[in-house]
Amino acid sequence: MNTPELKLTMLGTTGSGKTMFLLGMYDILSTGLHGYFVFTEDPDQGADLRDTWDELVEKGRLPQGTGVDRSIAYRFVFNHGFTPLIGVDWLDYRGGAVGGRTRDGEDVGLLRQRLAESDSIYLVLDGGKIAGWLDGTDSLPAVQRALKVNDLSTSVQQAVAQRRASGLPMPSLAVLITKADLLARQDRRLGDALATVVKNLDTMLPVVWNPGVTTFICPVKVGNFGTSTTGTGVVDAGAIDPVSLHRPMIFSLAHYLTEGLGARETRMTSATARNSVVQGQLADLNQGFMSFFRGRKIAELRALSDTYEREQEEARQKQHADQDLITMLGREIQGHPIIRDGKLEM
Repeated sequence: MNTPELKLTMLGTTGSGKTMFLLGMYDILSTGLHGYFVFTEDPDQGADLRDTWDELVEKGRLPQGTGVDRSIAYRFVFNHGFTPLIGVDWLDYRGGAVGGRTRDGEDVGLLRQRLAESDSIYLVLDGGKIAGWLDGTDSLPAVQRALKVNDLSTSVQQAVAQRRASGLPMPSLAVLITKADLLARQDRRLGDALATVVKNLDTMLPVVWNPGVTTFICPVKVGNFGTSTTGTGVVDAGAIDPVSLHRPMIFSLAHYLTEGLGARETRMTSATARNSVVQGQLADLNQGFMSFFRGRKIAELRALSDTYEREQEEARQKQHADQDLITMLGREIQGHPIIRDGKLEM
């Protein structure tokens, strides 16, 4: 049975923290979580990710971001033990591609096509810019412009329209609020800051409240760096304190597998119906004294029935395994806000 593949695309402005998030996520999931592991198909790429993370952890050296001139693709495999469960085709688009024009670079056009193929889309919001609005020093429209909310929303709208036209399901969305340490102040806890952001998200980023879409909201941070990441390229390695970096991917996997349960149930029902037809034909052929002369046809139908029964059993086993995995993944993201079909769940 082929390993299913989830296509995931991450969007955000230059400097929003996409690369830092990816490095921390990979460090957590490649180490292993409850018997589940993520690794790169290309061993060299995995080694590069680990080396870059080690440079940050040991020496405080910040990684080079995707910048304005390059996008980076990764292929991950999500395993339970040594058994591959799902492949992840991940693309981190350069910040300049969001809202860009085709004439600005070939990958701007490819981004639009890629989004239409994506099962999950990450919208990365810079927590440092949101903190300016929470502090009252920046207006909401100014923060929306800085976060390129219009461009992010247009990208999602266009992707959904193309997926619908192709008969594909809605993509899941994840709103990542990076640099979450900047949301808190001496007189404002992170939980209170996040509650304020979620309460106003229908104004800040209305597209995630559209009917039919499921959105996971997750503040993430690599460390308590404050504003020290600006310009220096170096941070205090002792301030590294990763929080929730693995949870967005956990959500994407859980949502993708949940969507697949319905399709697998349809296939099981179809195999059952086809097997019922074959069983009826066998019953007819086995009646009367002429059944002896129908032996070849009866053998062919029995072999076909056995094939359908194997399909049913394999699908049933895979469905049970997926349901168990979805339950486990659900526990990892429990308590995080989810907007489902325009309604907030906590």
